[in-house]
Amino acid sequence: MSAVSMHAFDPNDYRKRVLAAVERRGGIDHSDAFELYDIPLDEAPRLGDDEVRARIEEVWGFWQKQRDHPKYRVLAGLLVDEHAQLSAPLLDAGMRRIEAERVKHLRARRDSERYEMLDSAIERLVQRHGAIPPGKIPGLEDIGKLSGLDPAEVQARLRRHRILDEAAAPDSAPAGVSVQRRQQIRKLLAEYDRLLPGDPVPTLLALLGLDFTKARQTSEIRLRAEALRARTRELPPGRVRVVLDELLVHVSDLLEPGGSAMDAYLQAIIDDVTDLLRPKVRAAVLVEDRLVEGDHDYLIGEAIAAGLDRPAAERVILALADELGTTVDGAQPPPISYTRTRPSSGTTSQATGAGANPVAGRAEAGTGSAESADTAQSRTGAGNSGANTGSSRTSSGAAYAGSGADEGRGGTDSPDHGAASGYRRTSGGAQAPVRPWEEPLKAARAALRAGHPRAAASNVAQAQRSVGDDSLGATSVRPIAELVERVLAEALVRWRGARVGCAGRRYVEALDHLEYLQRAAADVPNPESGGPSLEELTAQARTALAEADRLFAAAPAAPVAARMRALRAIFDICADHADTTAALSMLPVDAPGQVTANRKPDGTVVIAWSPSTTEQSEYRVTRLQPDGSWRVVGRTRGTALEDGAAMAGPVPVYGVVASVSGRASEVTRSDGQARPQEATPAAPDEDPTPGGMPAVRDLAERAGLLLFEWPTGITEVMVVARADAPPVDPDDARADRKWKVTNTRYEIDGGAKLPTDLLRPCHLGVASCRREPTGALTVAAGFAPAARIRLDR
Repeated sequence: MSAVSMHAFDPNDYRKRVLAAVERRGGIDHSDAFELYDIPLDEAPRLGDDEVRARIEEVWGFWQKQRDHPKYRVLAGLLVDEHAQLSAPLLDAGMRRIEAERVKHLRARRDSERYEMLDSAIERLVQRHGAIPPGKIPGLEDIGKLSGLDPAEVQARLRRHRILDEAAAPDSAPAGVSVQRRQQIRKLLAEYDRLLPGDPVPTLLALLGLDFTKARQTSEIRLRAEALRARTRELPPGRVRVVLDELLVHVSDLLEPGGSAMDAYLQAIIDDVTDLLRPKVRAAVLVEDRLVEGDHDYLIGEAIAAGLDRPAAERVILALADELGTTVDGAQPPPISYTRTRPSSGTTSQATGAGANPVAGRAEAGTGSAESADTAQSRTGAGNSGANTGSSRTSSGAAYAGSGADEGRGGTDSPDHGAASGYRRTSGGAQAPVRPWEEPLKAARAALRAGHPRAAASNVAQAQRSVGDDSLGATSVRPIAELVERVLAEALVRWRGARVGCAGRRYVEALDHLEYLQRAAADVPNPESGGPSLEELTAQARTALAEADRLFAAAPAAPVAARMRALRAIFDICADHADTTAALSMLPVDAPGQVTANRKPDGTVVIAWSPSTTEQSEYRVTRLQPDGSWRVVGRTRGTALEDGAAMAGPVPVYGVVASVSGRASEVTRSDGQARPQEATPAAPDEDPTPGGMPAVRDLAERAGLLLFEWPTGITEVMVVARADAPPVDPDDARADRKWKVTNTRYEIDGGAKLPTDLLRPCHLGVASCRREPTGALTVAAGFAPAARIRLDR
């Protein structure tokens, strides 16, 4: 008997805690057997073999059930394939102790690698300042996030060092669009992106198909807003329409009036982007106190993706650099046009970016701070700006001085000039030597953008060899190296998904993986030695899809039997052909012939029927209960079934339904009557666990989402909707629609999404599902009383 016992295995907790972490790290190569089988490493030497074997079998069974999971099916397939090799060292107590020691050293090395970047930054700061300045702590936390460390772990590391005593700077008060309204707009835009996947919509301007530079085209904004309102009114009631209506209210208040309202919203965009980029800039400049050119280009791209144009993005980056007291290598200021303000007391000359708006111009001077007269004067070219400001920071006016602008337009402005001479221009006009790791790092970024991660890996390796003792180089190279590793790991997962899909003739699924490989990992070959190339598999998938499309187009419209045979034959070529699946679901299925029910001497009732004229039908048999409800007896592909649970007395009435590919026929009853369509079925089955499966409970509907409490051990449910009456069971032939929901999708959406075109009022039933070890999905035979709800509107 073991001295200790393990915690109980919880599938939902395991999926969130283990599978999510392993997937995020890049797969099973970045994990160990103790983590994968959820066995505590510290307790491993004291656990008995029987207990460990039981846990391994339990986890292995869970892996098998996850092979159809929408997010983890590829990882689960890899785990099932490697089960024998992974579990072998854990089954024997002696081998388990040896493996535990090995894994302890492995995890310790992994932890040291996690802290390596943070420790390097801390060491450099201590060398420069003798201790850690308090203003650098948020930047250290941002660096910790890059390595997967939370703030508590960073603070624990910082307790080893002295913190300088430094007064905190007062926060500036926000102005313009309120923080609450900005947050509301961001949430609505994020929900809009989730409801309607496509190009990102970071701002209200992007919602109208405009960018930051079109903010002054008020008439165009009003035309587009009115067109969007008209399209929104045509949408059916649902969450998409609600979100668009709320966004259009903000468009009406902030964009359509133009003038000061537009200025306030543009400033809100700049403030949001500034808040988004501040931790990234702080992390990038933490050690060397300057922003290298590669990071500057990356941050410009992030700002543009968040809704700014390039000049405004440049100004935000420069303002953040000024805020942090640092410089930007290789940055050139955006063009400046000068306009003199109306004379008044304390008049100064103001500079606004060409083509930009006054709000964007305010970003040059920092975050809401007023410009000094000396700085404004230096922007007119009067005097030496460096003398006036005492600083070489790019956003303080030095880069905008007349002499600086003239110099920037000289021959040294060519991007190739610095590389050819071995120097690059910094923001203050000085030249600094080009580090040997910068060029291969740029080549690695370019290779990643071109979809060639193997070439990027080669360039990263060259950059790493060139870094030496340069801590800035190590900090710059490491994120790109990790990104390359993630892309290569994802490519291996995609290759496996493509091979498995093609082997199972699921070419639609396979083509999704193959197109990703073509976009992001075109130079990663098939990991399977001697296997087909990317081009060959893609050609195979597209050929099969084209043939399936051709057969679908050629399928006869009538008779029904011939059309059904033709459509089912398409699945032999492409098992997941969407048009075929949809067409089969629309074909009528003929009802079974005469149904008879006779009791045997032992009390068992034998139900027999004539087969449906529809080929390859499956039959569902139900029994009429004394209370008027119908209970499922069983399913079969034959034409007879025995009911051993029938009550004594008169032979009950039975109904038989034929179904093919999810489409059901009318019911044929043993008493010769038809189940009336207009009648409401009697009270549903009162079985609290239909089919032996625990049922969901506490159903509620809120904001287009169906909410309920998941029972333990259930990860999928089937939702069935019927307008005229409560659905009888998951196979109700008169149900209007049905759809499956996984607990993962439920967590992502915050509930089960109700279709926007769902007819209301209607009745819903939620049936639990169980994934068998073979991969087949078993649906509960009925709905528990607590798993039903009526939607009135």
